[in-house]
Amino acid sequence: MLVLYTDTTTIVTIVILLVISLGLHQYKKELPFRKKIKLYNTMFEEIKLYSKNKELPIFLEEDVISDYVIAISFKTLNTLSDFYSRKDLMEVYINKKIIDIRQDKEDNQIIYILIQEKPLPESITFDDAYVDMEDNLLNIGVGYYGIVSLNLEKYPHVFIAGETGSGKSNILKCMIYQSLVKEYDVILIDFKRGVSFSSFSDVVNIYYDYVSAKQVLEEMVIETNKRLDLFRKYRVDNINDYNNLRISTLNRKIVFIDELAELLKTRDKELSNSLYDSIETLTRLSRAVGIHLIMGIQRPDSTIINGQIKNNVSFRICGRFVDKEPSRIMLATDMASNLPNIKGRFLVKGNDLEEVQCFYYTDRSMSEFNNKDNLYKENDEYFNFDYIETESISVFENAVDEETTQMKEDKKEDIKISNELIF
Repeated sequence: MLVLYTDTTTIVTIVILLVISLGLHQYKKELPFRKKIKLYNTMFEEIKLYSKNKELPIFLEEDVISDYVIAISFKTLNTLSDFYSRKDLMEVYINKKIIDIRQDKEDNQIIYILIQEKPLPESITFDDAYVDMEDNLLNIGVGYYGIVSLNLEKYPHVFIAGETGSGKSNILKCMIYQSLVKEYDVILIDFKRGVSFSSFSDVVNIYYDYVSAKQVLEEMVIETNKRLDLFRKYRVDNINDYNNLRISTLNRKIVFIDELAELLKTRDKELSNSLYDSIETLTRLSRAVGIHLIMGIQRPDSTIINGQIKNNVSFRICGRFVDKEPSRIMLATDMASNLPNIKGRFLVKGNDLEEVQCFYYTDRSMSEFNNKDNLYKENDEYFNFDYIETESISVFENAVDEETTQMKEDKKEDIKISNELIF
């Protein structure tokens, strides 16, 4: 009997110790969570962020979104504006920058506070690793949530605004390079006579006077109408659907304008009207046909950019302005005036407004692009397979195996005449 009692006592003791051990383990596991609950409850009490019935927002979880930002979620009866009104106080309390505050799309009672874990880099050198070979994407830079892209299907036209030295021309160079890699037809209008874009002069025709700029824009309008007629004939809605019919192939055409204000400020009334008419028509009609305008402007001005053009160009890339008005014209907010004074730092407005460190383009990229093109010689002995394989995301990585020598020479010639109209 004594033995049975002793055995029972031992078992009970072991069970109690096991329960205590498991409890301590669970407590230790939940301790960080409990500390966060206490931290945020104290914060909300001190900044007086609670519902009408004095309930504090309930901490749910933290999620790592990227290397630069985490999302903290709360269940609450407070509105999004309640959180925004105390954004500055929360930043002081947690001693970190709040990137954004958002409401869950499916549950209005869940609020996300997006907190910066570390700042964006101050410079990101562009290389082929940042080229996305998906047809309609041009990458711009890195934001808090990852790579930021221009989707030409959703946003066919773009404004890029920035003061001298902000990095505006650099963004244009990155986009021109990616367009060439994707074999788009590239047209460049630059009244500084192409000085900033000299590395592209062998493969892109650059227009730097009013007469030739007027002519090329009118040709783009003609091309737009021809493509629309084709789409109507074959009962398709856009360039991708038409190309899928395999009747013929239409290239995307991108017109880059380095300084829109310089282009539109001519005192020749007839010329001015023609330029405005062409740009208005293109921004209004060329979305589906694969003809795009990417327009840089040093200082946005409502007297230069009229309402119709502005309304049809919804994608905006805006650099820092000391004056708040250019930011308001581009973004409908003065947030660009609060950007850090870092070259290449822009706000990008697509679906959302996002701070981005845009890529820093060097002429080395174009030099390597030309070197790859020069690999296409008449004899296979000129092919440097090791060079091709070591290139990150090499745009011609499969070309040697897939194309004949003559086809490669044709490709080179096609790029040189890339601005010519198909029709």
